[in-house]
Amino acid sequence: MSENLNTPKASNGMATASLVLGIVSIVLSFFWVVGLICGVLAIILAIVSKGKIKADPNLGGSGAASGGLITGIIGVILSIIVVVVAVMFVGAVVDAATDGTFEEALRNLEQYEVE
Repeated sequence: MSENLNTPKASNGMATASLVLGIVSIVLSFFWVVGLICGVLAIILAIVSKGKIKADPNLGGSGAASGGLITGIIGVILSIIVVVVAVMFVGAVVDAATDGTFEEALRNLEQYEVE
């Protein structure tokens, strides 16, 4: 009997989970805690699944693991950017409130009140 060389390989569930978590981390990166957690989990699962795929040639899902790793890294970076922007915004607001700029802006707005 001839062996069928085109049989599909068994899929690695961790690679698929990594890809799903990576996509979720990008989508939810504006909720930085969720994006960061999902991104880190995607990276961990991708690395572990790549190791298992290398060890067992009958496992498939290398592309999903690579995609999970990439999307997880992007999600983590976006979450960090959101945190940095939020800290800068809070710093700017606090700075404006302490140096009198905020009160001056409120006084300027009072001039345009509609009666």
